[in-house]
Amino acid sequence: MSTASDYDSAWKDALESYLPEFMALLWPALHARIDWRHPPVFLDKELQALLRSAKRGRRHVDKLVSVRLRNGERTLLLIHIEVQAGREPDFPHRMYTYYVRLQEKHPGQPVVSLAVLSDAPARGVTGYLSHHAEFWHCSLRFTFPVVHLESWRTRLDELIELAPLNPFAVVMLAQLEANATRPDGQRLLRKTELARRLYHWGYERDNVIRLLRIIDAMMALPEALEPAFEDAIQQIEEETGMSYVTSIERVRLKREREEGKIEGKTEGYAALLSTLVARKFGVLPDWAKVRLVAADDLTLNRWAEQILDAQCIEDVFK
Repeated sequence: MSTASDYDSAWKDALESYLPEFMALLWPALHARIDWRHPPVFLDKELQALLRSAKRGRRHVDKLVSVRLRNGERTLLLIHIEVQAGREPDFPHRMYTYYVRLQEKHPGQPVVSLAVLSDAPARGVTGYLSHHAEFWHCSLRFTFPVVHLESWRTRLDELIELAPLNPFAVVMLAQLEANATRPDGQRLLRKTELARRLYHWGYERDNVIRLLRIIDAMMALPEALEPAFEDAIQQIEEETGMSYVTSIERVRLKREREEGKIEGKTEGYAALLSTLVARKFGVLPDWAKVRLVAADDLTLNRWAEQILDAQCIEDVFK
């Protein structure tokens, strides 16, 4: 894994896996109004259409979810996660735009807009943000609830206490540690400590593996420190007698990562060679495309050398 933390994929994974726990931790009053016996429906295609029609700034995570309330009605949850430093100045207006478009498509259906931001709340802010517009005798105010991650930094003990019962508390701990540490030895210590706690919190195997994956993505380390973390996991498993991520599985995952990297390089090399051949001889015939896709590195290298002296496209692929 690269040093850059993959917050987007980690938060998407966490929301899709632990939406009820997310709501219970951050918005317990709303959580209590939802009938969780009916599984949430993630409206990814509708969300993508919504986002394509709106101007977007830097990367962030959005989820659109349909849930059943206890009174039998359905409502839409628009969840926005932004864990990069600094907030876009037009963020409240963008949330208002999403709200209006969802109301237009789902008339009469309640829409709840929620946001999680990585920064600390400004002085005097009480858990809400607003978009306000006013001209002449007309005015509009759209207000939505916001959780500022940094406001939980003074409540780490509470998160640790909740973590054995609520996996999203583990996610919050990982993100807060990622925000507070650089990808160095200090982060390695914090990451190892959190992983050690995870093994003692009583989660079943699938949850341990999923939460480890989220922790790993959020608290990325330099490649030079990754073996130390893998060794720490192995030691923790030996101490606890819980081989949730066995050595064989680690080797398999590592091999798949390495094969993925090799395949990625090979595909890139094949694409480059395809461009060079096409530039010299024109449009590639189908048979040449098939051979390029199927070729290994050695064959691609040989063809790259032959293209210099080739008089026709067939000479390249001898």
